[in-house]
Amino acid sequence: MEGGLVSRAGYPFSAVRIRGFTRTLGLSTLRTLGSIPVAGYDAWSLLSRLRPDCVVGVGAYASGPVVAEAAMRRIATLAVEMDSHMGWTNRILCHLVDRVCLSFPDPARTGPKYVHTGRPIRPALMAATREQGLARFSLDASKPVLVVFGGSLGAHTLNEASVAAFAERQTPFQVIHVAGEREYRRVASALESSGANRSYQVFSYLDDFALALAAADVVVSRAGGSVAEILARGVPALLVPYPLAAGDHQTKNARMVAEQGAAHMVADKDLSPAVLAREVDALLDPGTNSVMRAAALRLARPDAASVIADLIVELLSPSKG
Repeated sequence: MEGGLVSRAGYPFSAVRIRGFTRTLGLSTLRTLGSIPVAGYDAWSLLSRLRPDCVVGVGAYASGPVVAEAAMRRIATLAVEMDSHMGWTNRILCHLVDRVCLSFPDPARTGPKYVHTGRPIRPALMAATREQGLARFSLDASKPVLVVFGGSLGAHTLNEASVAAFAERQTPFQVIHVAGEREYRRVASALESSGANRSYQVFSYLDDFALALAAADVVVSRAGGSVAEILARGVPALLVPYPLAAGDHQTKNARMVAEQGAAHMVADKDLSPAVLAREVDALLDPGTNSVMRAAALRLARPDAASVIADLIVELLSPSKG
């Protein structure tokens, strides 16, 4: 996926041949171990060809060999941890790199090496206005807006609960539901009856998702990378962590945000249509919504990309004289 996205964005792309680790011993683990020397060669070749002044890793296992070898060559290195739970790649790299950028505060990781920068977000997210979002989706400015989404592939639990709770009755709020490619047709079919909610819109995917988030008064979502975007827009959220995420990092993300008063958290197994309806009603309460919006904005780090860029410049300054 990265190869296509990076190339379409106009940047050169180089691959490192390494397999991801599974959490059970077996043939796949042996294949992964066997790929490490190949990845090491790819990393050596890449660094020798590009001769970079700084190397940045963002936590994926493919970044491990490149960042580690760069550090051993005494090239300036920086690791960015995208979640509240540090992945195994960055747990190894944090002993080698010059700086570690944390998306969320971590009391176990302090000192000059660790910097709470926040997680980088797309500039378009902050540029979008509520008025643009309302116009894009033909929404009524006098009625609240609920946005439900579960990532590019969707989230079955969220889809089921949202359809059962809101699709077949008229609601005092409007719904934008991004159901994902796999379940879009099934979710959309629930809106084809004569009694379906006229204020309910469903999409498989949104290239202009920033406009949906700009229009939102409340969000229901998983608790991965989207948490940083939700906080940056100051939108109160119901977070339903994906229970099989690596290291259960989504639960850790959601718990941290909930403890700071910016979201409510419900476990995937506990989400029912009744629970969803009750939580959305609570989050739409004007007083509650206002308090949670302020809490979200206090946690937000919309300038994360600029802060990380400044750290890179700082690392390069000594070598540049």
